[in-house]
Amino acid sequence: MPEQNKKDKDEERQLQEVAGAGAKENGAGSGVPPLGPSLDPDPKPVANDVENESVPVNSTPESAKQAKEEDEDSTSYDDEKTEQAINEIVAKEGDELLAVQDAGSMRGGVKFKAGGSASSRFWRSKLLRLTLLFLFLCGAAVLFTMPKTRYWALNHANVRSSASVVVVDSTTQLPLKGVHVTIGDQSANTDSDGKAKFTNLMLGPAELSVSQVGFDEITRNITIGWGSNPLGSFALKATGVQYVIEVRDYLSDQSLEGVEATNGTVTAISDKKGKITLTLESTVASSDGVSLSKPGYRTEKVTLNEDPKKLAKAVMVPSRKTAFATKQNGKYDVYKTDLDGKNREVLLPGTGAENGNITLVVSPDGSRAALVSTRENRRDSDGFLLSTLTLINIESGAKVTIAESSQIQLIDWIGQRLIFQQASSDSTAGNRYTVVSYNYADNTRLQLAAANRLSTVMSAQSIVYYAVAADATNPSVQVGLFRISPDGSGKQRIFETEISTVLRSTYNTFSVQTAEGIWYTYDVANGSKSQVDSPGSLANRMYIDNSGRTKSLWINQGTLTSYDVASSKETVVETQGGLAYPVQWLGDTAAIYRIANGAEIADYAVSLAGGTPHKIADVALSYGFAQAQ
Repeated sequence: MPEQNKKDKDEERQLQEVAGAGAKENGAGSGVPPLGPSLDPDPKPVANDVENESVPVNSTPESAKQAKEEDEDSTSYDDEKTEQAINEIVAKEGDELLAVQDAGSMRGGVKFKAGGSASSRFWRSKLLRLTLLFLFLCGAAVLFTMPKTRYWALNHANVRSSASVVVVDSTTQLPLKGVHVTIGDQSANTDSDGKAKFTNLMLGPAELSVSQVGFDEITRNITIGWGSNPLGSFALKATGVQYVIEVRDYLSDQSLEGVEATNGTVTAISDKKGKITLTLESTVASSDGVSLSKPGYRTEKVTLNEDPKKLAKAVMVPSRKTAFATKQNGKYDVYKTDLDGKNREVLLPGTGAENGNITLVVSPDGSRAALVSTRENRRDSDGFLLSTLTLINIESGAKVTIAESSQIQLIDWIGQRLIFQQASSDSTAGNRYTVVSYNYADNTRLQLAAANRLSTVMSAQSIVYYAVAADATNPSVQVGLFRISPDGSGKQRIFETEISTVLRSTYNTFSVQTAEGIWYTYDVANGSKSQVDSPGSLANRMYIDNSGRTKSLWINQGTLTSYDVASSKETVVETQGGLAYPVQWLGDTAAIYRIANGAEIADYAVSLAGGTPHKIADVALSYGFAQAQ
C-alpha cells in the first residue's frame, strides 16, 4: 500500500512538471496562463503588452496599426448583447461539464481497477480534470472573441437578426417606392415611405445593394450584428431623365401633397407644393404616360411633355360620387356621377309613375341615397296614392324599400341612421304619425315617437326633437316638447305644455312658442330655457353638420354660410342667386348645394378651403329634409 501511494505521488509530480512546462512554453502567445508559478528565474516581458506595445521587425507603421486593429477586433465584442450571449453559452458549457464531474463525485467517483491503464489513472487525477476543463473554457472564449468564429458559432446556434433601409431621391429628398434592396441572399422592395425591411438575417459580414431604374446603384459592405440593425438612409442619384408634374386639387385648386406617380415600376411622390419629380430610364418610357393616385381621389392619367424641361400639370378629382334625379327622358331617373360630371350612369331608372313630389338626400358617408317617390304606383284601400321610401346603395345600385305610407318626410341623417316621419291616411287609426330611426348598416329600425298629432319634428346636433299636440280623442295624451337620441335612448320631456312652434334661431338655440303664445329660448347644448319676448326673426335655420360635427352649413337668402363649432365663427362660403337646399357634405371640407332659378336647376360642388364652385350636372327639382322645406 505505501508503495502504491508513493507511485501515485510520483506520477502526479511528473504530470505537474509537464503541465507547468507546457504553460511556460505557451504562455506568451497562446492566451492560456500558466497553471502554476513560472519556472523561469528571469521572466521576459510579453512582446505585445498593451502598455509597452512593440512593432515587429520589418513591419511598417501601417501594418502595425492594422495588426493592432485586428488584435482589438479579435478581443472585443460587437455589442453588449452579443457579449452577453457568448458568456451565457460558455457558462452553460462549463456548468454542464462540472455537473458531470460533481455527479461522479457524489457517487464516490468513477471506479477503476487497481493498477489499471493510463486512462484510468488519468481520470483519478483531479488536477488533470480541472486542467482539461480550464483548457476547454479558454478555447471556447478564444473561439467567441474572434469575429469570424463568433458569427459562425452564433449562426450555427440559429441566432438571427433583422435590418431596415430607407431610400430617398437625392434630388428631392423624398422617399422612393419600389426600390430593389438586397442584403446577402435576401431581397425586398421599399414601401411608400421608402423603407425596406428584412428579417431572419444571418449575423456577420454581408453586401448591401440598392438599385432602381434611372438611378445609380449603391453597394456597401456591412456587418449584421445583434438586434434591429437600422442601416440608415441612402440617397440615390438620378442618371435617367427627370420629369416634373404639378398636381392640384380639383375643388380647392390648392397644391396636393402625397400623390403617387407611377410609370411601370418607377414611382415618385408629390411634395408639399404638389410637385412630383419622376425619374425615368429614358424619354421612350414617357410615351406610356403616368398614373396618378392618392387615397380619396380618382386615379388620373397624365401625358408627359416631349421636352422633360416643360412642366406637366394634373388635377385630382375626389373619388366621392354624388346622386341626383333628372327628368330628361320623361321619367325621374336617379343618376350617380363623379364631381366633375364624368363616369355618369343610371343608378335607379324611373318607372313613369313618379309625381313631382320627390325627395332625394345622400348619406354623410356618400354610400346611400334615400329616395321618396310614388314610383311603385301603389294606393291604399281608399285609393290614396302612397309614397315609397327607397334606400339605394350608390356603389352597387342595390335598393331596398324601407317604408310605404301616404306621407313620408325625411328629417336627418345621423351617422348610419336615417330619421324620417311617416303618416297614415286613415283618420280612424290611432297614432297616425310615427318617427322612425332606420340603421342601414344592420337593416334595423326603431320607433322613436308615435302620436295622433305631431306639431314639430326636427333634429339638432344629432338629437331628435318632436312636439306632441293635444288630442281630443285621447285626453290623457302627454303633450309637450321631447328630445331623444337616434338609438332610442335618453328620452326627455323638456317642455310640459303644448308647443305650437319650434324655430332654430342659432346653432345652439331654439325659439319655442307655447300654445298660449309665450316664447322661450332653449339652449340645445346645456338644456336651459328662459322666457323671452317675441323673436325678431321667425326664420328657421337648417344646419347640416359634417360627419365629425366640427362644422355646419346653413343657407339664408342665397348665401351658403359655414359655422365652426369650436370657435362659433361663421364664414360665407358662396353667394349665388337661387342658392338653396338640399345641401350635403363631401367629407369635412367640401359640400354640394343646389341652384334653382330661371336659368338652371343644377348641383354645384364647392370647397371650404377656397377655389371656385364647380357645376356637377343639371338636375330635376327635388326636396331635401323636411324641416327646411
